[in-house]
Amino acid sequence: MAAKNRGGAILASTMVLALAAGFAVYATAQRHGPSGDTQRLHARFVSANGLNPGAAVVLAGVRVGTVSHIALDPQTQMAQVDFSIDRNLSLPSDTLLSIAAPTMTSDNALAIEPGQSRERLGSDGMITNTQAPTSLEQQVSNYIFGSGIQ
Repeated sequence: MAAKNRGGAILASTMVLALAAGFAVYATAQRHGPSGDTQRLHARFVSANGLNPGAAVVLAGVRVGTVSHIALDPQTQMAQVDFSIDRNLSLPSDTLLSIAAPTMTSDNALAIEPGQSRERLGSDGMITNTQAPTSLEQQVSNYIFGSGIQ
């Protein structure tokens, strides 16, 4: 009888470990954004305050990429943000980028607002149409009055 109980315990433990491993793989994939082929882009901001490497890049509320590097460009005295997005996305050259938290409880993300231009950004392209991060007070006001990320 003890052997049956031990076998059941081993089986249950194995199932719990397999479930935990599956969840870990899923969580890692969600954190790192899209899988597969990506393209690298760059942006210049007056301030990248609150944005960190590893932050999400979102389009229409969907994570489409990841911020890879943030540094000060000594020539322009601006923050240069390097990020990657899904290679299948084709962004207009007049795309707007902003830094803000998608929700009040989340970290800041790089939000993409596609423009209207027929000309497209190529891989390794530079986006200069950017908005500095919004203050916490402005974000609270946006959520109270229903306008979301600005």
